[in-house]
Amino acid sequence: MSETELNGLSLTKLQELVAVVSKEPEAAAPLNKWNARVKWEGGFKSKAYVREHSFLLDEPSNLAGVNTAPNSVEYLLSSLGGCYVVGFVLNATKKGVKIDDAEVVLEGQLDNIPTFFGLSDKGHPGFREVKAKLYARTKADKKVVEEIWKETVAGSPVSNSLSRVVLIVPELSVTR
Repeated sequence: MSETELNGLSLTKLQELVAVVSKEPEAAAPLNKWNARVKWEGGFKSKAYVREHSFLLDEPSNLAGVNTAPNSVEYLLSSLGGCYVVGFVLNATKKGVKIDDAEVVLEGQLDNIPTFFGLSDKGHPGFREVKAKLYARTKADKKVVEEIWKETVAGSPVSNSLSRVVLIVPELSVTR
């Protein structure tokens, strides 16, 4: 590990980013917009495209899929966990705390899946509760780690998107 690196992050790049955004908040504006495209591939299988990456989505066999990839709710849980890991490492690095290992385990409970199939009008098909537990290995004081975790949860874009009302604007374009 070099002097300008902590937790696999370049301290120089991180400090430069923080300095620019602190001095010119509008410089962060391009970081506020994100895009994805998802194309159906037959059955319940689809492929998502984000930046120069792509990944598959599918349903498990017990939901009439062919189990070739995680489904959307599993990706949603993974996105939350990924955001927490990134935020935890970012916040620890900003405080000069070395992280030896970190893992977030998530468990989500849907409210009432039959509403997704149109078989019930009770409740909703979304998550009722999501539990997220951080397992961290570090020599830092537990109080410091708790503070970093609290800051991470409060500042997570994915967590905030899931826990607040988000305006979703569905549109339709039909071609023949």
